[in-house]
Amino acid sequence: MKHVIFTFIISIFCISIPTLSQQKDIFSSQAEIIYDKAPVPIKRIEPKYPESMLKDSWEMNVYLKVFVDIDGNVASAKIEKLDGSSPNELQGDQEVAAAKKEFQEAASTAVKQWKFAPAQMQGKPVAVWVTIPFRFKLYTGKTAPEKETESIKTTIENILKGIDITQAKKYINPESYLVYGKYYESLYGVLNGEHKNIKLMEGPESKEMFSHLTLSDDGTNAWIFLKTQIKRSGQTRFHTVILIKTKNGDWQIKHWQVSF
Repeated sequence: MKHVIFTFIISIFCISIPTLSQQKDIFSSQAEIIYDKAPVPIKRIEPKYPESMLKDSWEMNVYLKVFVDIDGNVASAKIEKLDGSSPNELQGDQEVAAAKKEFQEAASTAVKQWKFAPAQMQGKPVAVWVTIPFRFKLYTGKTAPEKETESIKTTIENILKGIDITQAKKYINPESYLVYGKYYESLYGVLNGEHKNIKLMEGPESKEMFSHLTLSDDGTNAWIFLKTQIKRSGQTRFHTVILIKTKNGDWQIKHWQVSF
C-alpha cells in the first residue's frame, strides 16, 4: 500500500511589502518575504507514486521550492533537496539518478495543480516562495498512518456531527485552540457552548467531501485536512486539524482551524 505524505514550510526574512516589480525579482532570485497571513492550500493534488519504482520498493523525500503568486497559483516548482533509498543494494548511480528524476517529476506535476489563498501582508496579497516536502513511502497493513490515526479521525467527524461530544473531549489537548474565521478561542470552551457565535458543529448530516492525512517524518505530529458541506445551507468549509502523539501513543487534537 503506497502513500504520499506532505507538509509545507514557509520561511521569511524581508519586512516590507514588495511592489509587483519587486515580486518579479523575488520570483527570479527565490528571495523570501515576510507576511502576516500565510498562504493556505485550498486545492491539493496528491502525487502519484511512480509505478516503475515499485519493483525495487523505492522510498523518496522530495523537497520542492514552490513560488505561490499573488493569485494563489503555483507559478514555479524547483527541486531543493532529494533523498531516498531502496532495499535493493545493487542500485548504481544511474538507477539512483533515474529514481530521483521519477519522484521529482511526480511531485512537481502534482504541486503545479495546487491552488492557494495567497499570502498577505497588511491586507495585501504577496507572492512567496514556500518549501513543500513530499514523502513517498510504502506502508503495509496497520503501519499505515491512516490506521494509526483512525480513532482520532472518527472523533473529529463526531465533533462535526455533534455526536459524543463529552467522549470526544478526552482526545483534546487542554491547551488546544480553535481558529474560526476572525475568532481565536479555546476548543474546550467552544465544545462547552461558551461561544454562541462559533458554530463548529455542522449537524448529523454533515457531508465529508475531501479528506487527507499528513504525518510528520518522526511520526509525532499529524495534520488532517477536511472539506465538508453543511446540508441545510449547502455551505462548504475547510478544516485543518493539527494532532500530536502523546507519550503513551495516543493522538490528541492540538489545534483546529476552520475557513469558509
